[in-house]
Amino acid sequence: MSEVRTGTEVVPTLPKEIHRIIKLAWPIIFGQLASTSMTVVDTVMAGAAGTEQLSGVAIGGSFYWPAILAIVGLSFALQPIVAQLRGAGKADEIPARVQLAAIICLTVSLLMAVVLCFTHFLYKLMPNVNAEMVRVATGYLYALACSFPAIAIYNVMRAYCEGLGKTLPTLIFGFVMLAAHIPLNYIFIFGKFGIPALGGIGCGVASTISIYIATIALFIYVQKSCHYRRFRIFRQFYEVKKQDIFNFLRLGFPLAISTTIEVACFSLVSFLLSPFGPNMVAGHSIALNVSGILFIVPLSIASAATIRTGEAMGARHWNRAQRTATGVYTIDIFVLLCFISIILIFGDYIISLYTSDQEVTAIASTLLTFLLIYQLPDTVQAISIGILRGFKDSRTIFIVTFIAYWIVGMPLGICLAYGYIGEKEFAAMGFWIGFTAGLSTAAIFYIFRITYLFKKRVIPKGMKLKI
Repeated sequence: MSEVRTGTEVVPTLPKEIHRIIKLAWPIIFGQLASTSMTVVDTVMAGAAGTEQLSGVAIGGSFYWPAILAIVGLSFALQPIVAQLRGAGKADEIPARVQLAAIICLTVSLLMAVVLCFTHFLYKLMPNVNAEMVRVATGYLYALACSFPAIAIYNVMRAYCEGLGKTLPTLIFGFVMLAAHIPLNYIFIFGKFGIPALGGIGCGVASTISIYIATIALFIYVQKSCHYRRFRIFRQFYEVKKQDIFNFLRLGFPLAISTTIEVACFSLVSFLLSPFGPNMVAGHSIALNVSGILFIVPLSIASAATIRTGEAMGARHWNRAQRTATGVYTIDIFVLLCFISIILIFGDYIISLYTSDQEVTAIASTLLTFLLIYQLPDTVQAISIGILRGFKDSRTIFIVTFIAYWIVGMPLGICLAYGYIGEKEFAAMGFWIGFTAGLSTAAIFYIFRITYLFKKRVIPKGMKLKI
């Protein structure tokens, strides 16, 4: 028996719900891996072009990623909107909401692109900065700024597909982007087929072209595929009302800021660790990179949780939404066990892929061991955010994220790292302890909030917005 009827609801059994969540999550996982692989490709190929080229790309990326993730965070608002409309049987309202999201995200992306083009002036504030590195970083950012409109449309289309429960396009077009990116990188970085060698700047040019290719391909797919044809999202244009814009921003802006806050914290840590020397920064970077790759799994499960919860709450099927919550937390236990096994068995081998330096290896090994503790609150809070997004409870996500990172995590991390608490300087470990404390705080807050919503059957303010 795969489903149980509870009143007017049809509630899947736990194994059936877990199966549906995994079916939604696995394409997102591999799609995210494709996106992460693009960064790895840039690092390897820019490094082959020279140290200054790689440094320029790295510095440019520290400005690029917070801006991009703000746009992605804003587009996340569309996912629960579409899922809830679908669950409520109001599919005819979906095209207007997709158009609204596209207009808002496109406008914000253009503003962010302009701001990004002026960030190179900040390089002048850096002491003893290498002129070639600044030239590469500036050109890299100029090239990437041109990709922002495509990134906005791509992520709106992706959120639209995922909101309908179709996650396979995330996988397919993520790999389309990667497949285009690798040869384009080779051509523009090293100068092939009559094109001059652009070095690190070529990474930005290649990224922009590959993003446009994937965006155009996804747009055509959405227009032509039988799964989406009936919605005709761009066959006619709908009136955009000020109240609709305001309501979308009330839902999406906290998600965008929350995403940016998290990235900004981790970007700042690398800077704050610089007084402890390059080995400490390198060891921290390895642990952070491994953590980021592992985080793709709970992040993708969280997206599946948003889709399933949003669809259930659109129909006001509380029991079905609660079954989804039980399902994702059950999957989280299995994911944690897998992460622990991977780190314990392959930890040393993973570090060896990054460095052969003994001091860096020792630092990274210590941090990777602590990662076993860090993963518990990190995965729980990520999945909890996915459930709350399904409730359109973005206000809670913003408040808790701010408290977790800037009130608990960062201050505690600084105090431990620099020895302001006790007599010992914990350096990188201090920040990891601080963020573990912050994420634990977030996980506890989120679980209390989710329990309260289900127990009292409270409708968050986000669900009351006419959007």
